Amino acid sequence: MSITLYSVATDLKILEPVWRNGTPARLAPEARDLIKATAAQVQVAATGDKLVYGINTGFGKLASVRISPHAYACNLSLFLKI
Repeated sequence: MSITLYSVATDLKILEPVWRNGTPARLAPEARDLIKATAAQVQVAATGDKLVYGINTGFGKLASVRISPHAYACNLSLFLKI
């Protein structure tokens, strides 16, 4: 048995077997397509001239500070752990 994730919100109760029992989960094709389309929009925003909070700026007090796409990609996970 596996759980299929679609492009709609999924209740945590449905996902519980994944983290509790290791039940496999997979993305439905339409969910994959939506993720790809969203990633493309984020890429455009990240390299655009307009500041987009959390995409090409820092967070909180750094909301008006532009972060280069390279620095953001390399350091985002580090920043979120702190």
